[in-house]
Amino acid sequence: MAACTKCGKEMSAGGKFCKACGSGQGGNALHDAKRARVLAGEKKGGPKKAVLITVAAAVIVAGWFGYSSSTRARTMSGGEQLQPSRQGNRGVQYTPVRAENGEVKVPVSALADSKAVYYVYDNGGMPVKFFVLKASDGTVRAALDACTACNHAKLGYRQEGDNMVCNNCGMAFPSTRVGKISGGCSPIPVTNTQDGKTLTVKARDLEEGAKYF
Repeated sequence: MAACTKCGKEMSAGGKFCKACGSGQGGNALHDAKRARVLAGEKKGGPKKAVLITVAAAVIVAGWFGYSSSTRARTMSGGEQLQPSRQGNRGVQYTPVRAENGEVKVPVSALADSKAVYYVYDNGGMPVKFFVLKASDGTVRAALDACTACNHAKLGYRQEGDNMVCNNCGMAFPSTRVGKISGGCSPIPVTNTQDGKTLTVKARDLEEGAKYF
């Protein structure tokens, strides 16, 4: 005869329960039942835990991509970070220009000592501001006094040495990149033609840029 593994009492041959303590198969049945319930609970909670982990990971990845995209938008054009200026270009003198036969002309001789010269074109009461400068490589560049990223602030660009700096965010761009790079915080290029003495801009191109002001 077998003995109950729980209480030690003898059990009848083939008996499934101990008559002395009531344990099944020597006490193992209750243990197995409890173990089965624990395993069932783990399985039930498993998917929920997995979903929470997946959601958390997705939030982290989305945040990283958002930061990465923002950083690329500001640095893809080769700019470096300087101090922003909430004063904008309040002290800058903008020279008014008019269109003749659909063209706006500015003299290249006005570009002395690599200093940017600022102009304003009246588009039916909407001022369109742009600047022209001689870059460090000797070429003449023209761009709107605004960018696609920060034009809402209407603070324009200031010149610091060879850099044109966005007053709103502080991104700085070397003169050799002005008029060549677009997007992000870089000054919006102005299409123009030059003959060595005069820089000519189509009035319609300036009028197209009115939306940034």
